[in-house]
Amino acid sequence: MTETDITAAMRRRRMHREFEDRPVTRGALEQMAWAATRAQQARSGVRHLVIVDDPVRMALARKVLPGFINNAPAMIVHCTDTIRAEEVLGRRGVDAATWIDAGAACAHLALMGQTLGLGVCTVTSWSDQAVRSLLHLPDHIRPDVTVAVGYVVPQPRPAAKGFRTSWHHNSFGTVFRQEAAT
Repeated sequence: MTETDITAAMRRRRMHREFEDRPVTRGALEQMAWAATRAQQARSGVRHLVIVDDPVRMALARKVLPGFINNAPAMIVHCTDTIRAEEVLGRRGVDAATWIDAGAACAHLALMGQTLGLGVCTVTSWSDQAVRSLLHLPDHIRPDVTVAVGYVVPQPRPAAKGFRTSWHHNSFGTVFRQEAAT
């Protein structure tokens, strides 16, 4: 992918809540998972991905995860091995570095989705225990974020306008550039 392609993908990228009623291929899910592994990671062995495409489990996810308000046929759940993270990163690493790594992995997933004709929806609203139970996660594996994955309907609703972000130069309060919402 060229730099221009990445820029175009960033402009097109948005959260989707409507997906086609067809399963995501295993190959596409593998490519999405691969993309997540290419994102920064503080240390090896900390990140775990749970790839879910079982229709029954997906239906249950919609019932127990309040933020899962879409009809995606699959999801990828980024998890952290908190024991391994503490061993290699210390307590602060478990609470800081792993969250940053989870966000980077989700960004990679979203960009890979663009190349595969897939849409994503990042979901963070849930009961920790519900996710643990749904995915049979052991106590030391913490669910960080869920990314719903599916083929976008041919004519999705128009993308919402972006959120405004303030850019500061050298110190807070000195305007670097006024960014318009896009």
